[in-house]
Amino acid sequence: MIIDMHIHTNLGSICSQLGPDELLQRVRELQIDAICVTDHHSHRGADKMIEYARGSGYPIFRGVEIYTNLGDMLVFGLKRETRYHLTTFDELIEMAEEDGAVIIPSHPCRGWDPKHAHEHSFPQGLLGHIAAIETHNGANKARSNDLAQAVAREFSLNGTGGSDAHSLWQVGKCVTVFENDISSQEELLAELREGNYEAAYLEDLSNSRG
Repeated sequence: MIIDMHIHTNLGSICSQLGPDELLQRVRELQIDAICVTDHHSHRGADKMIEYARGSGYPIFRGVEIYTNLGDMLVFGLKRETRYHLTTFDELIEMAEEDGAVIIPSHPCRGWDPKHAHEHSFPQGLLGHIAAIETHNGANKARSNDLAQAVAREFSLNGTGGSDAHSLWQVGKCVTVFENDISSQEELLAELREGNYEAAYLEDLSNSRG
């Protein structure tokens, strides 16, 4: 099952130009099986998108992207809203543990900057509290994704993929391929914990399909 795990909509993110009609049409065109709406610090957009798609038969899953002192985090299964800036990652850990949520660092190596010879240092304080890291981010440069994949290998972490789309042309660039079909939020959380998935560029999948 192919899921774009990281999408921002204009229903919940002021930085996004992506509307529900064009989003649903595009993911179907791309043969993406489901999406996760991960607007910034609020489930409002995800909830609206789920309601909008109700009756269409297309699966929409609920997530959120949260800023922390250790970087941006994709969180699935959180049962509450958060303020725009969390003070520490520890606060998020406490909330995730209480709610049974899954944390996945978003674009963890985007800070790599060849002009300043600076390579992002992965915060090892995350280890033990995350299910995976986002190794394939559609808004990243290839070098940043390559570094994230190297981090995943180094620390034996699973990788997820998402487009980080804020506009139509970005949708589906990166995806997560799950071994099993997922039909509910609870099943998504279970599969994320189990690790039965891998990140991919959708173009590579399309080429392999022939």
